[in-house]
Amino acid sequence: MKVFIIGAGTMGSGIAQVFAAKGFQTVLCDIDEKFVEKKYLAIVNNIERLVKKEIISEDKKVEILLNIKRTTDNKDAKDCNLIIEAVIENIDIKKALFKELEQIVSKDTILATNTSSLSITEISSALNDPAKLIGMHFFNPAPLMKLVEYFQA
Repeated sequence: MKVFIIGAGTMGSGIAQVFAAKGFQTVLCDIDEKFVEKKYLAIVNNIERLVKKEIISEDKKVEILLNIKRTTDNKDAKDCNLIIEAVIENIDIKKALFKELEQIVSKDTILATNTSSLSITEISSALNDPAKLIGMHFFNPAPLMKLVEYFQA
């Protein structure tokens, strides 16, 4: 399975770390390469702390980091099975983003939003197939907290 995380902020990068650590190919995407690289380095630092604390091995660190690809191109979501959106809490931005992603990914790809305050039903109204969108609500920091809930519009 391949996961595409759109939004490389604190939540997006944390979610990417979680999926990569579980062995999933993970793509971390944001609109600016500087954002992606800054948060990738934060992931590297988090993983290195786990090695120093002997929670994971050096080999596991390498495996996790190899699972993470960085990009600024939404088209890299094309072959992903799960898309998780973690961008700014703006309904119009989220709707436009999911409308774009729906055109890129396969009909079997699951679309998910990490929103905690916006209507999943309203976001899904921008899609040709609103049933494709689910909510996946992660707590911060995602690498330390379990997924809180998920739900479908």
